[in-house]
Amino acid sequence: MSDNVSRRSFIGGAASLGISAIAASHASSAHAMSKSPGEDSCATEKCFMDQYYDGILEITRGIRDTQIGNISAAMEKAYELQRNGGSISSQVTYGHYSMFAGSPDRPGQPGVLPQSGVNPTKEEFDAMGKGDFLFTNRIDTGAIEARKRGTYVVGITNNYNKFYKTPPNGLSPNKMKISTEETSDLVIDSQVPWDNGLVYSPAIPSFKLCPSSGITQFLVYWACTASLANLIGTKGRGSSTEPAEKYLDMAYDRFQMIGTDRAKIDIVAEKWADRVLEDKARLLVHGHRQDVEIYGPTATGNMFVNDACICSSSTMIAEPYELKANELRPSDIVLIGAFTSDNRNEIEAARNARKAGAYTAAFCPFSTDGDASGDRLYKEVDDAFNSYSDESAGVIGVDGFDEKVSPLSGLTGNLIHWMLTAQWTDHMYRRGEMPYFWQGYHENGGQEYDNEVHPKFLKRGY
Repeated sequence: MSDNVSRRSFIGGAASLGISAIAASHASSAHAMSKSPGEDSCATEKCFMDQYYDGILEITRGIRDTQIGNISAAMEKAYELQRNGGSISSQVTYGHYSMFAGSPDRPGQPGVLPQSGVNPTKEEFDAMGKGDFLFTNRIDTGAIEARKRGTYVVGITNNYNKFYKTPPNGLSPNKMKISTEETSDLVIDSQVPWDNGLVYSPAIPSFKLCPSSGITQFLVYWACTASLANLIGTKGRGSSTEPAEKYLDMAYDRFQMIGTDRAKIDIVAEKWADRVLEDKARLLVHGHRQDVEIYGPTATGNMFVNDACICSSSTMIAEPYELKANELRPSDIVLIGAFTSDNRNEIEAARNARKAGAYTAAFCPFSTDGDASGDRLYKEVDDAFNSYSDESAGVIGVDGFDEKVSPLSGLTGNLIHWMLTAQWTDHMYRRGEMPYFWQGYHENGGQEYDNEVHPKFLKRGY
């Protein structure tokens, strides 16, 4: 990572008093609490991978058990307003994964909840008025004004904004002024923790590691998409609950399938730790560019890459492969995330990395609708993880739509990604070499922490 690459407007120099001491104590804690290399962490205590996996299962169950009524009510309202001539807008774009996960080129995206760009424009808000519907995980002045004009606003709880779980002074002062509940007519609780991460490490006690926001937001978004599409396709006669329930049930089942591969994830994560410590490996993350507005210096336009690089609760070591593709080293780790099985760009990236002698890994579907013939990404890498979502589009069939809606491959892929990252971190921690992570700038003290710690990362490399 170069000094000038930062979507956070990274500022060097002095930080607030006490951060240096905290960072130093983090490092010493990691050494003091480490275990012997090779020790089976998951056998001795709840390892980081299991913390993340169990947390996602709990979130998925929580949405399914407590939020179906709100999902149903929200989509019935959206359908009613649209039927009466109102417009539907969707701005589920807060969070680094969320920015790109609902892109219009996504197979299984029917566009019934049409996503805005990364930053909704004043013109978009000005066009909203009485009888319109806004679905959002943001808090924007424009949305507040549109609601005053009569736009019906459904908010999704998001860790980047204040909501009922946020403790006093948990976020930066400008984020504590108004809540999702205060700016919405109806709130869907995504079950996201206020501080985003699902992994606790004694080495970094001040915040949680490995973000959950992408999965939480899009479990809700795709469940709502399935519900609204069914209402539209059946002209209001179909169920608003059954498609959402089915989507969340399928997500839970697929997540459990990924859980059966934890032994392999642990083996690969240990390989990563070996390479980082022995060869000073870089971790380069790739996925093909989606049809989205590009955001930030990573400039890759891919949901997985954007979630991995310079994101709150993410590891500092991850960099976009695209920025290093012409200077690969044999010591590099190249991780390719895919929501389809045979994207030409991703296959070529894998071949290029292997030609350079780099170690390659991927998470992806292993086939398309059961067909694994020909070139497939999983055949091109050293280690691959099946995301168990090989559908060519979505997973929910609805009347009036040519293809199934609401895909799962983005969510299952993201789960694998963060389980891998969590377990790599676990192996590093137990060797007394805890990696550095980003704390969110939106969190109280996050900017000061990052400004203090990032130079230490640049010096050490992980």
